[in-house]
Amino acid sequence: MRVVHVVTSFEAGGAEAMLAKLLDADRPAHSQLVVALASGGSFRSRVAATGAEVRDLGLAGGEVNPFAIVRLARLISRWRPAVVHSWMYHGNLAALLATRLLGRRVPLVWNIRHSLHDLANEKRMTRAVIRAGAPLSRLTDAVIYNSGASARQHEALGYSSARTEVIPNGFDPARFRPDPAARARMRSALGVGEMTSVIGLVARYHPTKDHGTLIHAAAALAAAGLDLFLVMAGENVTPSNGGLSSAIAAAGLTGRAALLGERADVAPILAAFDVAVLSSRSEGFPNVLGEAMACGVPCVATDVGDCRFLLADCGEVVPPRDPPALAAALSIMLQLPLEQREARGAAGRARIEQHFTMPVVARRYRALYERVAGSCEQRT
Repeated sequence: MRVVHVVTSFEAGGAEAMLAKLLDADRPAHSQLVVALASGGSFRSRVAATGAEVRDLGLAGGEVNPFAIVRLARLISRWRPAVVHSWMYHGNLAALLATRLLGRRVPLVWNIRHSLHDLANEKRMTRAVIRAGAPLSRLTDAVIYNSGASARQHEALGYSSARTEVIPNGFDPARFRPDPAARARMRSALGVGEMTSVIGLVARYHPTKDHGTLIHAAAALAAAGLDLFLVMAGENVTPSNGGLSSAIAAAGLTGRAALLGERADVAPILAAFDVAVLSSRSEGFPNVLGEAMACGVPCVATDVGDCRFLLADCGEVVPPRDPPALAAALSIMLQLPLEQREARGAAGRARIEQHFTMPVVARRYRALYERVAGSCEQRT
């Protein structure tokens, strides 16, 4: 089965990472072409390394160019795929326009990997594309969401509920796993002793990630006498971020926190945590929560997106924007006897292994491709 994927760009992001993992998992089953609207991007080599053919249309960010749509249509026509699978809003719109230019019917699957906590938070052009997608979604064969929460949010905007498919993110338990040696190295690098409780958040610096709630919760725990160390990593989560550094200082956590910035080596960072935290105000299906679970790290998360579904009974869930509730859940988790806390972590890893590995997720994508392709053949 030949598949053409259309993405907005090869810049590093959740959609691009999931595409690369899907291509890796599906190498024996499909011939794949990946077309990006924009040129460049750090993930281009990662996608090419899967064996997929890689092209781009050379557009600048935000550029609208009808000739690029014509080029995309020609690429699809020459490739003659069984399915066109597009990713994210701009890629979805471009793929729809391109397939409509073709004289023959090509099954089209959209993939939306974004939660819509507040449409006003989106850029003006992105808001327009999101709204345009609602009536146009009826022209697709399926609209994939990576979380039930995202599906409900988009359906409320008018996206076709009849086209909805929810396929969660997939994880690699061989890469994300309990690693005592990595734990020891990372904690040594941080200057943290084994008796100190390390709580950590891996997330870009953005209002929806709500670093402030975690900082206030950690400050309350420290004031209550808990020996803790706070670790944060992610894009713009660095000492040069004045707002973040000032918040840590104001909370009395200077010397008890580390800001590691954006890191490629997330697995060993997670391995160093005693508890992983997600303090977000909004989420879809958070990758980092599943990665922490795969590492055997017990988790505390806010009740947003599909966090409760993902954690099930393997972690603690609290309301968003509620530092006292987050502090209470962290206190409960950290004061469990070690064997009980390790058991919570092991249960989380077992849940990932059973339901959310990439082979399991890839089979669901493959089944969807086969269904829409077969349905199209019957109609024609």
